[in-house]
Amino acid sequence: MSETHVHLFNSARRWAQVALASYSESADPADSDFAIHHMAVAIEHLCKSYLASVDEALLTQKERLTNADRRALGDEKTRHKLHTVNGVTAMERAEEKLGKPFQKRDDLDSLRQNRNGLTHMGSATPSDCRQLLTAGILCVEQLLPAISQTSESFWGPHHSLSNQIVETSIGEQQLRYNMKVRRAQKAASDFTHRLRNAPDHEALKAGLASAQIWGLSLPMTCPACDIQGSVRGREWTSGDPRDGEWFLPRQFTCLVCGLDLSRDELELAGIGMQRFNDYEDEPDWEPAENPFD
Repeated sequence: MSETHVHLFNSARRWAQVALASYSESADPADSDFAIHHMAVAIEHLCKSYLASVDEALLTQKERLTNADRRALGDEKTRHKLHTVNGVTAMERAEEKLGKPFQKRDDLDSLRQNRNGLTHMGSATPSDCRQLLTAGILCVEQLLPAISQTSESFWGPHHSLSNQIVETSIGEQQLRYNMKVRRAQKAASDFTHRLRNAPDHEALKAGLASAQIWGLSLPMTCPACDIQGSVRGREWTSGDPRDGEWFLPRQFTCLVCGLDLSRDELELAGIGMQRFNDYEDEPDWEPAENPFD
């Protein structure tokens, strides 16, 4: 392991533990700013630590190290002079090397944006602190096995708290998802009841189920009414052509019952990534461009 990797890992661990300590000690919602800021810093450093464990050149914009870069990295007193990629690029490169996107990516983006707002203007978009911390914790848990580290060693005395935050946040999300599904099921029942005497009601339902959704989408059975809906998303690739092209779902819509699921809710519905075609079977295949992403 390179010294740069170890240095960044230790920094990420320190910032993450301080983030959870700040969260546990905060009595005022405004105090959560510190937890959000520190967790975002930890995520960026851990992504860069992982990249450095693969190749230190991945820390630079052009993915190559100059002699000056090597000299800077070789001395802990000058290591900070290396011009590294920003947090967005570090996260994207980490995803490519891991071969899968991070969970709760939308919340991770919000975590980073709030950190930027706090750093530059002293304020951030009002957000659910626990929800953003959950995204950060899950990101950490995806990265740790790739650098042969354990949750216990990373979170230290806050390991139990990290588990509690995730369990509470996901539990609340499950309750909201269940309520959505129940409302959609009632809407589907009411819709069917109103149309039961119409001679063409089955044709109408079939027409709604087969309606085209703008953008890149795939048909998917609705988890509420069992009628075909559509899940919209985007193409995702790890950067390795042998991994093939994947469909990354972002939103599900059912025109019959009105169920609308966001990206995180898709996980609860069992709607995950799907491979378009294997690279070996169709190496020149390209998906249609999605004008909405």
